[in-house]
Amino acid sequence: MSVLIAVDKFKGSLTQSEISEVISEFMSAQGVESSTIPLADGGDGSIAALISLGWQRKTIKVNGPLANEHDADYAISPDGKKVAIEVAELCGIKYLKGRTNPWQASSAAIGAALKVIKPINYEEILVCVGGSASVDGGIGILQALGISVFDDKHNSVSYGLNGLQETVGVDFESVDLLKSNLFGSCKITILSDTKNPLLGSSGAIFAFGKQKGLNSLGRLRAEIAMRRWFKICQRHFPQIKPNTEGTGGAGGIGFIFKTFFDAQVTSGAEFFLSQSKAEEKIQQASLLITGEGRIDKTTLSGKGVHPLLGLAQKHQVPVVLICGSAEAATMRKIKSNFQIIGVVCLADSGLEMSHLMSNASQVLKQELSRKYSRDWK
Repeated sequence: MSVLIAVDKFKGSLTQSEISEVISEFMSAQGVESSTIPLADGGDGSIAALISLGWQRKTIKVNGPLANEHDADYAISPDGKKVAIEVAELCGIKYLKGRTNPWQASSAAIGAALKVIKPINYEEILVCVGGSASVDGGIGILQALGISVFDDKHNSVSYGLNGLQETVGVDFESVDLLKSNLFGSCKITILSDTKNPLLGSSGAIFAFGKQKGLNSLGRLRAEIAMRRWFKICQRHFPQIKPNTEGTGGAGGIGFIFKTFFDAQVTSGAEFFLSQSKAEEKIQQASLLITGEGRIDKTTLSGKGVHPLLGLAQKHQVPVVLICGSAEAATMRKIKSNFQIIGVVCLADSGLEMSHLMSNASQVLKQELSRKYSRDWK
């Protein structure tokens, strides 16, 4: 028997490598060989996944979503021709430590990082989009790059969603020169962890605003601001559409790169599965163990776990799902569509969430022991 382990992080409690190590040690104790591949989708952990695949780690200092200085990793490909940055590393929600602040949180760290990294020196830049703290429509990127974003009195707007609400115009004339000087012929690829568009019920605000800290009224206000922002941009870029897949990623950061810098938006999950040769390794496995912190409807929207399930189904490889918690309706759908022979859910332990988060490694070991079945062989 050969088990392939490909799990995503349990956000706030266990990293990808920590989960993989627990599962690998458990399977070894059962006399079962296993191998591991990194799982990423453009969100948190994407740079770490690239590093595990042989990319070179680099570190810069940036001011995070609330201007809090920290070190952030980026990566350069083994041949030195590509560079990758990660939104979650630069201005991710993880830096807010549970205290979300969507009205002030900014994407400016991305623009600051671009100025330091100088994409013009590379053939391609990968922008891993996901896990952001902001819903500013990406205006922070423009502000950090020196492009004027102004209000009705022609003053520079604030940072964050507050600034997006104030915005009535942009100095579009400076964009082309900046694009030439900063990117040159460098190809820009957005690795998105979601297919969500910028606007509407499945857009940046209504799909992700709550997790960024917006209440129901705040989401309505933010959607109005985002729609106005789209119209401002559409006057200069008439070809853009509000329902383009992936432009709603990270509070509109995907929209900025595609609209202002001609980026191509692609599935982060599919990119990483290709880089790790996931399909080839699944074909050689007799069992796939995969999962993420929470299984819910976003799991089915293009994140890493879902395409892995598809590959397992294609090659008739049974699957064991590992998660911290699960939405019942989504779990039923997954079980009906894929060959799931086991589920290890930490929430099934009956322990308080605070205990689960702080003792996730031990609880995972216990739940693996409790749920392990001979059927896994």
